[in-house]
Amino acid sequence: MILKEKSNSIFNDLYDEDFFNYFIKNFPNLNRTNILFGNSLIYKLNTVKRIDEYLNTKNMKTELVIMDNNVSMDKIRYLINFVNLKSNNLKLIFLDLDILNIYSLNSILKTIEEPPSNVMFFLSKSNYFILPTILSRASKFNVIPKTERIIDLLIKKYHFTLNMSEFIVFGLNNSLEDIDYFISNFTNISKKMKSSVEINEDFYNLFRMFLNLKDYNINDFLDISEMLYKKYESFFTFKILIKFISLFFRDLFISFYNDYFKQKIFFKMIFKEWEDYIINFKIDNNSFLLKISEFLNKLAMFNNKQIYMKFNKKILYTFLILNVYEILRDFYYGNYNLNY
Repeated sequence: MILKEKSNSIFNDLYDEDFFNYFIKNFPNLNRTNILFGNSLIYKLNTVKRIDEYLNTKNMKTELVIMDNNVSMDKIRYLINFVNLKSNNLKLIFLDLDILNIYSLNSILKTIEEPPSNVMFFLSKSNYFILPTILSRASKFNVIPKTERIIDLLIKKYHFTLNMSEFIVFGLNNSLEDIDYFISNFTNISKKMKSSVEINEDFYNLFRMFLNLKDYNINDFLDISEMLYKKYESFFTFKILIKFISLFFRDLFISFYNDYFKQKIFFKMIFKEWEDYIINFKIDNNSFLLKISEFLNKLAMFNNKQIYMKFNKKILYTFLILNVYEILRDFYYGNYNLNY
């Protein structure tokens, strides 16, 4: 059995019971290639590990191979040889398709499409963009953590308030990796109440500046983008900022509709006095949504780590923060138009 070293995540015991139950109910009459859709790699990996453990309790000899990081061509060649090596054991292969480049994928494509009878592939994918040839031959499952279970864990483990737990879980779309990273890097033990946790001051100040534009200028936003780059730069940080900026825009938009006041997750958690700031914005529905959609579409490519690594990181952080500033500035002063 080949396993990665176990991490210290509080989510190590969280797995998808629906997929697990489906597997044990239908085994061994299952497709040999399975695609697990969802944005939490930990959750999918935990589920496959649980399947492996279950099979072992039934006196089945298994070999579990996990390839979810730094998959080089040499590792792909090793995997192909391993899959084709004759064995009486059941080989379970967990492979993260998001990290494969086109050359690696092409080299293993035939093996994925037509695995030997003693091999089962579990292919992890964070989105639905996948080669039709794989899609047509594989069984497809949505393996997504349950919101209630994550919130319950955060409250029990970290003593988070319900508001803070909802803020983190909804803001990061139930991604266990992002939640782990955010808690480690953007939360602190409260100075006022030692038993509680609060949002990191740098993170808090960024969005406070976004709401209160009249007290800041472009140089202030250049400074904070450089600080974020120097202090927190990583793929996870950039991805997390994008997710919370999306939630921020969402709350800003629905703040103008009384029916949705209770759904403002971001402002409820971060800004107790948000109503005092909102009145400064002059939101025009169509132009606001158009600008935000165009901006978020530009950022979508950076959800892929390989693409993120190709760019100058300092420029990326500056691009992100200044674009948010410019969009908000137009609506703060009513200087917007549909051709932005």
